[in-house]
Amino acid sequence: MPSSGPEVDTLATMLTGTPDLDDLAGLQAADVDGRLRLAALAGAQVRAIGEAVREDVLAPLARLRPRAVVVVAGRGTASRAAQLVSAVMAPWVDVPIVTASTLPGWVGPLDVVVVTGDDAGERVLADAAARAARRRAELVVDVPLEGPLADAASGAALDLSPRVPVPGEFRFIGHVVALLAVLTALRHVRTASGVPELSELADLLDEEAARNHPGHEMFHNAAKALATRVADRSTAWAGDTPAATVVAEHAARTFYAIAGVSAVGGSLSEAMMASVAVPEMRSTAVESIFHDPEIDGALTLPTRVQVVSSSAWEWVARRRMSTLADADLLTATPVDEPGRGVDTVAEPVDSPADLASLLVVALRIELAAVYLRLIGTSG
Repeated sequence: MPSSGPEVDTLATMLTGTPDLDDLAGLQAADVDGRLRLAALAGAQVRAIGEAVREDVLAPLARLRPRAVVVVAGRGTASRAAQLVSAVMAPWVDVPIVTASTLPGWVGPLDVVVVTGDDAGERVLADAAARAARRRAELVVDVPLEGPLADAASGAALDLSPRVPVPGEFRFIGHVVALLAVLTALRHVRTASGVPELSELADLLDEEAARNHPGHEMFHNAAKALATRVADRSTAWAGDTPAATVVAEHAARTFYAIAGVSAVGGSLSEAMMASVAVPEMRSTAVESIFHDPEIDGALTLPTRVQVVSSSAWEWVARRRMSTLADADLLTATPVDEPGRGVDTVAEPVDSPADLASLLVVALRIELAAVYLRLIGTSG
């Protein structure tokens, strides 16, 4: 029987130029930018926002009942975070949530404006902050308070700027939680129950990061397993609800931004329609066990669909995705409540209670993208 161990793993890395996913030393050596550690700081980002809330940074919001909460989101993860919060919270909050790339012209003293992004030099963010301050709207800033943005805010903003420095590609969860903190700070606005407590959410994210530690083998590491399912395979990401679809689109863009892997993100309904419209999508490897590549040419495998769902709707998602030839269900370990509406609801709906599960999945996706980058699949 061939021997195995650190020496064999090191030799494999030297011969191939890339580490194996279960080669801890190789992964650590390849992670020269510390991206695994940075991705694992999602829980720390949540705790930092919780600390800002305890310091009463958002206390002025407690006395308000605004006409609208306007979220002006910058490029990248901030925009997707705004879409996720709107999808989950808008039906359950007694105030309109408006997401935009620029400040709407009707904003005034009756509104709360949240400027969220990663680049303090992004002109549209500085412009939105300056105009919101001039119009005496209550302004919250979830962007580093520096450069043009600091000048534009001119001391008028409630400072929810990030306290844990991470690159923009790992700020999705931080942006989501900052927006949640703003909504829950509006004490005179009715909000449905189920919004996760920040300390509990931070614990869940830390537990997910710990489970996906590079020292854990693939069999016990969901992020590594996900990376292998995406590697060298045409992949589509699909969500079973509007909020899950945002996470699916975030997954597609994250894998491209971090690992250079191209994919498409959309809804589960779109994936199901594609599987019906495209005959090749219905073929499976089992149907091709007698395929001879020298005679028949290269085998075309169906696109693998990664289906994003919350823990509450897991069984509904499994039933719907059963028509797909090659699909995986991507969901978190059940948090508090069992699945809802399996027999009574044709289409699952989003609720604040689903946020914790979706954010845990988002963290797993980001860690998987880093693992894929480290093993060099993207070339």
